[in-house]
Amino acid sequence: MGWLNEIDALGAIRQRMICAANITGWDIFTFHTLHNRDHYFDTTIAAVRDTWLKEGNLSPAAVLETKKQFSKPYDYFRIPARLVENLVFQSALLEWVGQRAADVPLRFHIIGTALLSALVSSRSIPFSAAVTSALEFGSRWDQTMAGIAESNRTAETGWSRFEELRRLIEGRAVTALAVPRSDLPQAAAPSKPFWYSPTVKDDPVLIATARDASAALETLNLSSWAYATPAPLGHDESVRGWLVSPLQPFARLCRWSVSNYLLANPASVNLFMDYIATLGRAPVLLLPPETPQNRFRLSRMKVTGP
Repeated sequence: MGWLNEIDALGAIRQRMICAANITGWDIFTFHTLHNRDHYFDTTIAAVRDTWLKEGNLSPAAVLETKKQFSKPYDYFRIPARLVENLVFQSALLEWVGQRAADVPLRFHIIGTALLSALVSSRSIPFSAAVTSALEFGSRWDQTMAGIAESNRTAETGWSRFEELRRLIEGRAVTALAVPRSDLPQAAAPSKPFWYSPTVKDDPVLIATARDASAALETLNLSSWAYATPAPLGHDESVRGWLVSPLQPFARLCRWSVSNYLLANPASVNLFMDYIATLGRAPVLLLPPETPQNRFRLSRMKVTGP
């Protein structure tokens, strides 16, 4: 949520939100803030919403549709919507970081479904194609998780599905769901190569050509959302920066650590690039599958992102 105060990042986020709304019919900003319980950001949310409505960048019809589709707190864990939300924020933030890291020896390491965002930010696939793809395979995953939740139901189906996804994200369950090739977009060579791992435990591979990008897309799997302890730093690495929210499970790796740094807002990213990334060997900037957010922890009353 802190990124809404960074003008350049907010401009890119706004353009992606408008494009996504034209495809989905609902609004990412409203979805992202609808069930927010961190009142520290209420003023910022209201100011951004009112400004965009007056400028015509936020459709009242899309806002109403969002509130209709995602009215319940557990709806924040609907997989297609989360994938599109992640795509909007992650692709914009990757571009923002990349522009400011032109003279910093960063190595970008992408994990799991964040691959779509990296391919968009590197001009390998169009944003609209990525949104369409995320909606297609995300809907398949959502239907499967709804079936699993129904078979294990101990409460309302929506809450059961929420609990199944929370168990996955926290690393307490394993759910492997692949993506049909028909749901994947056509990829060109990325403008800037980057490293990619299907899950946080997998060794990274370099994505530099169209063939690399296409092969990587075929490895997308819901299991990448699960928390796991990452592999140790490589011999040619010194530190890692995690582009995540403090409330995401991966943020715990940055506690009491001199080699893992939490990059949860513009100020922390700038500090990392100015004072950490310029020291020693090339640092790694990791982008897990979930978007950076600043919300309360998961509960039945307060639904938040991982």
